[in-house]
Amino acid sequence: MRGTFLALAAWLIAGCASPEPPHRYFVLDEATAWPREAAATVPRRDITLLVAPVSATGFYRSREIVYSRATGTRSHYLFNSWTEPPATAIDHALMTALESSGGFGAVVPMAPGVEGALLLRVQLDELYHDATAPPGSARIVLSAQLSNPRTRTPIDKRTFTASAPATSYDAAGAVAGLRQALQRALDGIVGWAAAVPAPP
Repeated sequence: MRGTFLALAAWLIAGCASPEPPHRYFVLDEATAWPREAAATVPRRDITLLVAPVSATGFYRSREIVYSRATGTRSHYLFNSWTEPPATAIDHALMTALESSGGFGAVVPMAPGVEGALLLRVQLDELYHDATAPPGSARIVLSAQLSNPRTRTPIDKRTFTASAPATSYDAAGAVAGLRQALQRALDGIVGWAAAVPAPP
C-alpha cells in the first residue's frame, strides 16, 4: 500500500514538473510575388492604386492561430502564434502581390496628400483551420472594396473566399494551408482590382 502511494506521488510530482512545450511562432506572409504566368494576363494601366492598411474583425486582431472543431465555434491553438497580427502580414503580402502583378503604374499606401486613381480597402473576415475532420482545411475570407479616392464613393465590392488542405492535423499543418489559401485570395483580389475601371 505504501509502495503504491509513493509511486503515485512520484508520478504526480513528475507530471507537475514536466516542462511546457516550447512556444512556436509562424510567419503567415510567405506569398512574395504574383505568379509570372498570371502576371502576363493582367493588363497594365498607367494609374496609381492607393491601398489602405488591411483591417480585421475583432476576433482576428490578435496573433493567435485559430481553429474550429465544431460548426459555429472558434478556438486558439495553445503554444502556437503568428509572428505578427494576421492583418499586418496580409497587408505586406497584398502590397507585394499588387506591385509584382504589373497591372498598375504605381501601388502606394494611402496617406494624406497622396493622390491616386483608385483606393483599395481590404478587411480580414476569417482566417482559421477548419479541423472538423482530420487533417482539415485552411480557410480565409477577405472583403475588398474599390472606391474613388477623391470622393470616397464606392465603385465595386467583393468577398474573396479561398481554402487549401491542411498538411497535418495541428497548428503547423494549418499554417501551411493558410499560406496557400492566402495566396489564392490575393490572386483573386489582384485580378479583380486590375480589371475594375478607374473613375474619369
